[in-house]
Amino acid sequence: MGIFGFFNRKSGRGKDAAPNKETSDSIAQPLAQRAPPPAASETGNEQVDRGRLAVAARADATARKIDAIESEMSSEFGTQPPPLRAEAGPPTNAVKQPAQTPVSFEATLPSLGMSTEFLLGVEGKTIPVPIEIVSSEASQAVEEAAILFANGQPTELVEEMLRSAIAEESPAQGTRDAWHMLFDLYQISGQQLQFESLSIDYVGRFETSPPSWRRASPSPVTEDQAGAVPTIAFSGKLDNNIIKLLERTVRAGETHKTLRLDFSRLTEVAPVGCGLLLRVLKRLQGSQHELVLVGANILKDKTRAILQVGRRDESEAPWLLLLEVQRLLHQEQEFEETSMDYCVTFEVSPPAFEISGSKVTTVQADGAAAQESGEGFLLPKVIEGSCESLMTELSIFARDHAPLVLDCARLDRMDFSAAGQLLGVLTPLAGNGQEIELRNVNYLVAALFRVMGIHEIARVLPRKV
Repeated sequence: MGIFGFFNRKSGRGKDAAPNKETSDSIAQPLAQRAPPPAASETGNEQVDRGRLAVAARADATARKIDAIESEMSSEFGTQPPPLRAEAGPPTNAVKQPAQTPVSFEATLPSLGMSTEFLLGVEGKTIPVPIEIVSSEASQAVEEAAILFANGQPTELVEEMLRSAIAEESPAQGTRDAWHMLFDLYQISGQQLQFESLSIDYVGRFETSPPSWRRASPSPVTEDQAGAVPTIAFSGKLDNNIIKLLERTVRAGETHKTLRLDFSRLTEVAPVGCGLLLRVLKRLQGSQHELVLVGANILKDKTRAILQVGRRDESEAPWLLLLEVQRLLHQEQEFEETSMDYCVTFEVSPPAFEISGSKVTTVQADGAAAQESGEGFLLPKVIEGSCESLMTELSIFARDHAPLVLDCARLDRMDFSAAGQLLGVLTPLAGNGQEIELRNVNYLVAALFRVMGIHEIARVLPRKV
């Protein structure tokens, strides 16, 4: 089975699939079939004419090299890949904003005086670990807000508690955490205007940049989509040597609908590697795979570093990859600036910014935090009530993975009962000396973990802001 044949077969395109659009006739053509730029006029400088022809020849050679590599990979499995096409869409000033779906939860808040048996539920009775509310550095309002949110109380009540916490003039960490919890509350409930208003207040209070708004994924992640996620780590130079990594990506995609691509250890990029990676990213999205991108900003910066406006190098693939990454990161302003530079450089119509239709989660990472982006157990969007199957899968995963890493990048909310069951699974592991880390935790869930005492047996690493 070919690397690109697999994605074409899995793409599920049918009558409901949107047709593939093109930025221009020039962009839509296969790279290897590009016509050279128009020759200089008869009255032009012959040296300029020769220079443009040389650039066109190098671009054609690079495009043919990318096509040849793909052809060799595909012929090994008996399938020929389709040519690369650039995404296109309606004019930039007609971008359609996605509808925001309000989040509503059923009121199930237990009082702090409730027994452990109630908090754990019937299934939790078999877990021989007592649950108690422990003290934390956060204020009482922060703790109560975390409990309200965890148990599905109305957003307005949680917001009121957090507003009362941030109204304090104390510079304590608990007060600052309340700000980040409120940012997460607005993010999860889709309240972008309130998020932006809070950002202005945050800058005035702390004199530093606020968290960035992240567009919500098109659909929720269920418990069935949780578990161990294959990780493909790109390190060193992104060039034609990434073939083996792309083959691993294909094989992993045959059995997993969620893949993690890690670029945190990337040092530089080359046009051929950019072209190969771009084609795989597009086909992964076309085949409805969910992507978790670690260190996507590093990939973006390394790609931008080799570009220069007005200079036509070996290929336009790095430009198209940069635009694709900016689109996946929802960086619309940067996308528009890059598209104009791309338009000037290659004398084509600029592509339009479009919201990705696939489910993409981005995890920030840099050189200092690269060790935090390894493969782990990916938790679902919401965990509540009885989650015995998830905890069983986690226990099995923990047997062969030390240290145990739980990736909470997609986790929005965990209720009290589920948190108690999680503590019941993790406590024996910690007692046996196994290291445990919960990474990319939003601040609402991190506060709940402190209340439950999970932070005493595991490292809880909040999301970077």
